[in-house]
Amino acid sequence: MAAGAKTIKIGILGPMKYVMGQHGWYAAEIAAEEINAAGGIQVGSERMNVELVKVDTNELLSMADAVAAVERAITGDKVDFIIGGASSGAILAMQDVAADYKKVFLIGGAGSHPELTDRVGKDYEKYKYFFRPVPINARYVATLVIENTAELGRIVRKELGIEKPKVALLLEAAKWVDAQIPYFEKALPQAGIEVTGLWRMSVNAMDVSSQIQAIHESGAHIILAMSSGPVAIPLYRQMGELQMPIVITGVNVEAQGADFWEATSGMCAYGGVLSQGSDVAMTERTLPFYRKFQERHKIRPNQASSSYDALLILKEGIERARSLDSDKIVTELEKTDFNSTVGRVVFDKNHDAKFGPGYLTGAGMQWLPGGEIGTYWPNGWEGVIYEGVQEFQLPPWMVDYWTGKKK
Repeated sequence: MAAGAKTIKIGILGPMKYVMGQHGWYAAEIAAEEINAAGGIQVGSERMNVELVKVDTNELLSMADAVAAVERAITGDKVDFIIGGASSGAILAMQDVAADYKKVFLIGGAGSHPELTDRVGKDYEKYKYFFRPVPINARYVATLVIENTAELGRIVRKELGIEKPKVALLLEAAKWVDAQIPYFEKALPQAGIEVTGLWRMSVNAMDVSSQIQAIHESGAHIILAMSSGPVAIPLYRQMGELQMPIVITGVNVEAQGADFWEATSGMCAYGGVLSQGSDVAMTERTLPFYRKFQERHKIRPNQASSSYDALLILKEGIERARSLDSDKIVTELEKTDFNSTVGRVVFDKNHDAKFGPGYLTGAGMQWLPGGEIGTYWPNGWEGVIYEGVQEFQLPPWMVDYWTGKKK
């Protein structure tokens, strides 16, 4: 515990060789600088500055490395709190380490598997130190994905005159998406969209052309793709290179950052992607943070940048607790009502951020020619609309292919 120390040490977890870890670190740096510039964190009668510790978990490649990294951060670097994580499977393992040491652990942008917070409800005394301010729980992500896919179905009907759009599921072979598959297979037909099949891909795959070709042969108009890692780069690049007459959407973390345009050589144009937030005014914090991040790093932040929000939420919890005692901070974090960069964060009984109108909603974005990003959703969903939202644009080669087939 940091009692008597002049700084509060916060470990920022992530695969630092990948964009998820990098953006988590960049965003945490901004939050720490803002906190320290304003005088630090008030802990009872004492003000303490934030000191960040970069913790490279390597979790996209090795769960053992992730566990060892957290253990070292706690026992060697003596961090007081931890923020971050990029893969649900690794976070589950890291969560156990944090629980053993009674360290408050807030996710900073990735890790949506329901079990992460279900554990809090099942064994509160052990896992009460864990909170998920973001991302949206996979159970809710599924709703977000269905609503966005339904929106693309509407566009396909409107622009191409296709009465019953077809969607292919292309999902990362990882634990965090497994729970969503039955829901997708049931809910998409209920939304008037036929599912042509399920394909899986490795998080680190460099070539997904065989899956793409098989999906094209299935007659799909839409690809629902879900990935937390670098496979999104070859996926979107090959979709553009092959000029597939299919529109793509889904959760693809790599596809959220501005360097994705360069990484795909611009072949991601017209590709859609879902995110925790977007650079429209979701709250009063959104645009100032996005501007500061982009001015400093010359790239658009991805969802891992929610480490910024996690650090500010932690600050408020510490100040309300007037202590660095983990149990006291947990009590105060449970009272959180915070306008983050991606929406209002209020925790439920399992320490999960609430989803829906008035809370977190997520956003649907699209890469546009020239490297710009537009936001197309929500645009009236459950009464929610953000200024600047625009309609999704289908690739011109897709329009030519499907309207030509009808002649």
